[in-house]
Amino acid sequence: MRNWQIIASFFAFLLVCDEVKAGDKEDVLARMAEFYSAINAGDVDAMTFTAHTRFNVEGGLISTLSASDQAQRKVELKGAFAAGLKVNVQTFHENADVYGNTAVFTCYERVNINPPEGEPVNDTRRVTVVLVKEKDEWNGVHVHLSYLKPVNPE
Repeated sequence: MRNWQIIASFFAFLLVCDEVKAGDKEDVLARMAEFYSAINAGDVDAMTFTAHTRFNVEGGLISTLSASDQAQRKVELKGAFAAGLKVNVQTFHENADVYGNTAVFTCYERVNINPPEGEPVNDTRRVTVVLVKEKDEWNGVHVHLSYLKPVNPE
């Protein structure tokens, strides 16, 4: 009897989950690489990846970003880069796992932020990004950032 339950569960799982297509993992990794390249170049218009919810590195409760919040954030970033903001984010130990039309990207970031005025920020972070595939494009829906202690995992 137990074997039939396992077999039935397996078939139910296959029906619920979409098929993962060849190249999806590579597409997710490429999408995230494009995002990081845009950040490092200060190319706000190329930062088409925006999450709807996020846990910020500073902690606190989940924050949600409406379309108008995202638009305002882009305006602020453009102004900061125009004023001389320099950002260098290097990722390592990148991984993507795909579950049908949903993917989970994880990595570590070495972050160097040099504002035109103020103290530079240098830290290492853990990152988890949840993406959903819509119209053959991977789009972020949630980001979780946290400081990494110790700062140099290997």
